[in-house]
Amino acid sequence: MEHFMANLTNSHSLTEFQQNAKGFIDGLNESKEPMLLTVNGKVQAVLVDPITYQALEERLERERFMIAILEGEKDIQEGRTKPADAVFAELKAKYGL
Repeated sequence: MEHFMANLTNSHSLTEFQQNAKGFIDGLNESKEPMLLTVNGKVQAVLVDPITYQALEERLERERFMIAILEGEKDIQEGRTKPADAVFAELKAKYGL
């Protein structure tokens, strides 16, 4: 089985969830614990409350931003950059600006 960081004790079948979706969602919003939904015993979906989801999205965006900064710094250190004036001159020549 795949490795999940979610609490495996908070795992329910999709059928069980469908029979009492509102109750499960209320519990999810109260506990803030991710819920695993299974089909035929295999995890098929992970549900999280909206606040947790937003926090995950923000963290992912910060990580992507930091990776881009680190890649840019590496490009500078390895000489893969050009002065802005040279880039603008190339664009003007290429597009007749």
